[in-house]
Amino acid sequence: MLLTKKDKQILIRILKREKRRKFGLKENKDDIQQLLDKFEQSYRNEKVNKVKYTKL
Repeated sequence: MLLTKKDKQILIRILKREKRRKFGLKENKDDIQQLLDKFEQSYRNEKVNKVKYTKL
């Protein structure tokens, strides 16, 4: 399954909200942080890797 840009943005927002919760296991917060880092990196890569076509 491929995630669209909009899907990634929504998941990043949800993960950030989940990370800020006061009550929760430390292990879960570490897992959430790792997943958040992966989504943010994927989102940045998508922005950087946009191919701009030029007429030659």
